[in-house]
Amino acid sequence: MSKQRTLCKFFVHGACLKGDHCEFSHDWKDPQNNVCTFYQKGICAYGSRCRYEHVKASRTPSSSSSSSANPPEFLLSEPILSAPSSGAPSVLEGHVPSTTADLSFSSRSSANEPAWGKIVGLDVESQDISIGQKRSLNPADQPICSFAAAGHCPRGEMCPHIHGDLCPTCGKHCLHPFRPQEREDHYQSCVRRQNHLEALKCSQEIECSVCLERVLSKPTAAERKFGILSECDHPFCIGCIRNWRSSSPASGMDMNSALRSCPICRKLSYFVIPSVIWYSSKEEKQEIVESYKTKLRSIDCKHFDFGNGSCPFGTSCFYKHAYRDGRLEEVTLRHLGAEDGQTVIAKNIRLSDFLSNLQIR
Repeated sequence: MSKQRTLCKFFVHGACLKGDHCEFSHDWKDPQNNVCTFYQKGICAYGSRCRYEHVKASRTPSSSSSSSANPPEFLLSEPILSAPSSGAPSVLEGHVPSTTADLSFSSRSSANEPAWGKIVGLDVESQDISIGQKRSLNPADQPICSFAAAGHCPRGEMCPHIHGDLCPTCGKHCLHPFRPQEREDHYQSCVRRQNHLEALKCSQEIECSVCLERVLSKPTAAERKFGILSECDHPFCIGCIRNWRSSSPASGMDMNSALRSCPICRKLSYFVIPSVIWYSSKEEKQEIVESYKTKLRSIDCKHFDFGNGSCPFGTSCFYKHAYRDGRLEEVTLRHLGAEDGQTVIAKNIRLSDFLSNLQIR
């Protein structure tokens, strides 16, 4: 299975740092390589709790028998370096080193030489050549080292991946030095996340003006929300303000002045915005309102029912009025002159409105 058509396991868990430059696929339609490699080696510590499949590695008998009879393929090829370092025997073409040669090679090896430099026919120079070839590619196509982004890379300067720049907001080396758009997107995301955390911290002390309890200290998660009024700055919990607006008004009182007004200052507000944070400025309040309206515009209106029903809220509805073929409803507003000289929007006239007012004698 090719890497391009294999689903990235980090993308599945939402932790892929490479984005569009990942060598694996980010398409949910592609199959996922969900085989546990640690189980195939016999060292999986999770056992039955492992999230990956425990499948034994398949071995063909011919390959195992031929490997014992014939020498490895890399031993029969030409040596990688024409001039080996002093003290290390070179591998000649068609020559299989004997056991004594291996012992003598290991005995002459230096104690300070790294383990990856003791492979037959390979040394530090060959490692530098391969890494140099990888770094000679387009720098924008090179992925960021996930170990360096998390904190520390054990390979250091020998790492074939690029070590990102330090993000001043989150404090991680996750800014790609050759992808300016990706850097800007990550920085804006970190700033929004940091502002949200600060606003959430400041909202811990806000009390409801009706029940006088801290909104974010309510017992259930559904109650830990603010009910923001569109024309008022008094804080309420979502439960108190909804109970106020759903109660029956007293006889002789106007519904708009009784239910849609603020319980404290009596300012008229036509809608309530649920939010988990409280604002500290008018700009933050406007951002919360616009975010709420944008979210509702992506949800189909249940009263409109794709053109089969009628929404009682008309143009004041925040939900999407779309037909089944994707067309949006075209609204034509009719303006009429009122008695006081102001202009009002005429509502749709239905025959049922007249029939309901008729009195049969």
